[in-house]
Amino acid sequence: MPYNPVRMAKKHINNGVTVSDSEQNDFSLNQGQEPKELEQYERYLQKYLRHPAYRNFIGSLKSYSTKNNYSFNLAKYLNTEVNRNLSLDDIISKNPKVIESEIIQEIIKQQEGDKLGYSSSHIFLSSLTHFFAINDIVINRRKIKKFLGENTLKFEYRSYTMEEISRILEICDKRDRVVVLILASTGMRVGGLAEIKLQNLKKWIIDTKGTHVYQITVYANSQKSKYQTFCTPETAKAIDEYLELRKRCGENLKQDPNTGNWIPRETHLIIKQFDKTGYIHSTEPITPLNINIKIMLPKLHQLGIRKKTLMTESSIPLQRGKTARIRHELHPCHSLRIFAITQMQRANLDKTIREMLVGHDTGLDKVYYKPQDEEILQEYLKAVDLLTISNENRLQKQVDYYKERESDLSRMSLELAEIREKLGI
Repeated sequence: MPYNPVRMAKKHINNGVTVSDSEQNDFSLNQGQEPKELEQYERYLQKYLRHPAYRNFIGSLKSYSTKNNYSFNLAKYLNTEVNRNLSLDDIISKNPKVIESEIIQEIIKQQEGDKLGYSSSHIFLSSLTHFFAINDIVINRRKIKKFLGENTLKFEYRSYTMEEISRILEICDKRDRVVVLILASTGMRVGGLAEIKLQNLKKWIIDTKGTHVYQITVYANSQKSKYQTFCTPETAKAIDEYLELRKRCGENLKQDPNTGNWIPRETHLIIKQFDKTGYIHSTEPITPLNINIKIMLPKLHQLGIRKKTLMTESSIPLQRGKTARIRHELHPCHSLRIFAITQMQRANLDKTIREMLVGHDTGLDKVYYKPQDEEILQEYLKAVDLLTISNENRLQKQVDYYKERESDLSRMSLELAEIREKLGI
């Protein structure tokens, strides 16, 4: 799908949800915009799409989500009172000192009037700095940054509890179950999940009973960000059930008889919802934004785990009745990443391998430490019990353990009987 900043601006403005600034692969959203303001943003984006300065700006950005964030913040700047009646040529021909002053005033307005935090103002500044720099206009970023204030830690996201994840899974369909379990068992970022294709899944058998997990290649198309991780048997089973459902509903899916891997390879793992009663459905991949606001948030609201907060009389007067720009301690997706990393830590995984499994930078270890896939898998398996949500799996392991103990005791009794017989006791 070609990049369309106007379409993405609509998504930014229409959704009253704030997602984590720390999630580099999520979309940063602005909330509570009126339809009239939406039309203004769309108009100001639309009329600049073919301008060389705008094309330089968008063409120089690599990440799809960065293009969304930066174009949205540029649109906000173009829509300010001092710029909305000017052409882009007029704007970029201004004196850099004037541009700096306008950006400073807009940042002050965002922080005092709109009550935006440091992170929102920082990405606004980054967007504009990039736009002007790529068009050979140098502004004093260091001076402007002084007006961002201090980046204080107002709160920290917490981890989901095992009980909360279990409750969420109870109201999930097969697709949403895969989403939750992958995020909870791998610690994957939501942006990475949306990109996964069937070719990024590799089946590994882990015992004599045929129990299997999947090795997952995350950010497969990025040389810089690419890494590999594993999921639990519980998650692998959910993936198989979801793909079997799509196969029954007419999608051309099957498993390679030699490897057990799913094909066609270019098919996305998670797709948009479809009519299960029909035999033709779209295989368009789901977006990180939809995972946040269409899959996770409604379930949190439905279960009462997280409440939807609206502005009240005691809140900002101009924003009464709109979705509150308030962050909750439980992030819809990022808190699942915290859960996975916490459980891996509790299982005493090797620190370097743990960082590799969740896509963190390992410093010099990335250059000199090259463990085999089998080594990484064996280390991951230490955390499987703590990353498995269903009690059924843990209970089955206990049953298997006691059956093995019973078998050992029976064997020992037979051996003791033979010894007694030989000794004539």
